Amino acid sequence: MSKQSNIERGKWRTKCREKLSEHIEKHLGINIKPSQVRLQSTREDGYLWRALPEKQHLFSKNLSEHSARAYKDLCEGVGTTFEAVRATPDSYPGQDAFVSIGTEPPSFTSRINELQVQNDYLTQQLNLLRFQLEAEIKLRLSVEEKQNVADERISTTQEKLDAAVRREGYFRSIALRYSQGFARIIPIINEIQESPGITEEGYL
Repeated sequence: MSKQSNIERGKWRTKCREKLSEHIEKHLGINIKPSQVRLQSTREDGYLWRALPEKQHLFSKNLSEHSARAYKDLCEGVGTTFEAVRATPDSYPGQDAFVSIGTEPPSFTSRINELQVQNDYLTQQLNLLRFQLEAEIKLRLSVEEKQNVADERISTTQEKLDAAVRREGYFRSIALRYSQGFARIIPIINEIQESPGITEEGYL
């Protein structure tokens, strides 16, 4: 193994020991120095590890024997995929260093169940919001369609009104011209009516 790899591995091992020590103290109130943290603990240590099945392989060997990748997994999973639990009076040297999910006290299982309930609730809320959003979209589309129809009717009505105004102006202009024509013709007709009549023999 290269010198750089050893440095990287040592850095993650130190970080892992510190995080596990902090977790044990915070979770159980047991003060364990980082250098004394064990993955394969004993009754004298006062704690055991409880892990999800996919993480139980991390507890199959001593902490000092792991790779940098395993240290990273331990740092990321502490308190989430595995946790420290207080050793019972039945704990003894040689006992498994971890307790499988399903046989442990209720804290870890309760937390998983709690997270599942929260996840189900959030899923329901998400589905409700999605339904409300779809209903809102449909409503807005319906309103927009109705508005478009109304706008089209208003536009058509306005066009008809404008055409009617133009026709009214045209007929008004014709009426005015007729009126002016009659005004010129009537005096002529009156003048003719007032003039002496003309017969076959000449003027009367």
